[in-house]
Amino acid sequence: MDYIRVIALLAHPVLASVLIFWLWQQYSWRKRSKSLKGEERKMAIEKHEKSGEMILWAGFGVVGVAFLGRMIAGWRSEGDILAEIWPTSLHGFIGPLGLVLLLIMVNLGKKTRAKRLANESFAVEKTKHGRAADFVMALVFIHAFLGFLYIFSVL
Repeated sequence: MDYIRVIALLAHPVLASVLIFWLWQQYSWRKRSKSLKGEERKMAIEKHEKSGEMILWAGFGVVGVAFLGRMIAGWRSEGDILAEIWPTSLHGFIGPLGLVLLLIMVNLGKKTRAKRLANESFAVEKTKHGRAADFVMALVFIHAFLGFLYIFSVL
C-alpha cells in the first residue's frame, strides 16, 4: 500500500469534515439570532460576517487540497501529475460548483451587510442570502454523502 497516496487522498475528506461542521455552525445562525438583542446581537452579526468570509477561504483551501491530493495520487500511481487532476465523478464536479455557490452566498451576505449599514431595508437581500444558505447546505450534505461513497472506490 502506498501511504503517501492514501494520506494525500484522505486529507481532503478530513478537512472537508471540519469545514462541514463549521458551515453547520454558521448555518445555525438564523436560529441563534432570534434570541439576541442589542449589543450582543451586533457582536454576533460581526462574528457571523467574519466567519462567513473565512469559510469561503477555507472552502478554496479544501478544494485546493482535493486537487492536490488527486495530483499526488496520479503522480504516485502513473507518474503523471495531471492524469488525475480533473474530476471524474459527480462528487468531483459538485465540489467546484459548490465553491461557486458559496461565493455567491457570501456576496449576497455582503449586499445584506451594506444595506444594513446604510440603514436601508435589507429584507429582500437577507431572504436571498438565507435561501442560498439553505440550498448550499443541502448540496453540502449531498456532496458529503457522494464523497463518502467515493472513498470506497478510490481506496
